[in-house]
Amino acid sequence: MFLIMGTDAKIQQLGTVGAVCPKCGRSCSFSLCKCYSFLHLFFLPVFRWNVRYIATCPGCACLYDVDPEAGRAAEKGRLATLPASALTPRRDSGSVGACPRCGAVNPPGSAYCNQCGSRL
Repeated sequence: MFLIMGTDAKIQQLGTVGAVCPKCGRSCSFSLCKCYSFLHLFFLPVFRWNVRYIATCPGCACLYDVDPEAGRAAEKGRLATLPASALTPRRDSGSVGACPRCGAVNPPGSAYCNQCGSRL
């Protein structure tokens, strides 16, 4: 019998959600992403774990972890604006060269992220 299985990670863009940035104070549409790891069997996802939601402020490019309940509600369209209590600053978001999409720290002067390839 031939069995193909493995694990992988994925970053899924969910769209935008309104919020007020605790760092710069701007009220704008944050980019919301869902990050998770999954087990696949014959290239079909079977089981997910380590699900987390990340919001990015377009004004200052600061990254925030979103409360899982608020993230699920925003993903399903039940929440149009994130409350300030649902946003927790990521410890690596203030660093120079941090990717606004995945949060990876890149060398100074990089034009593209070394982790996900998005433009910095």
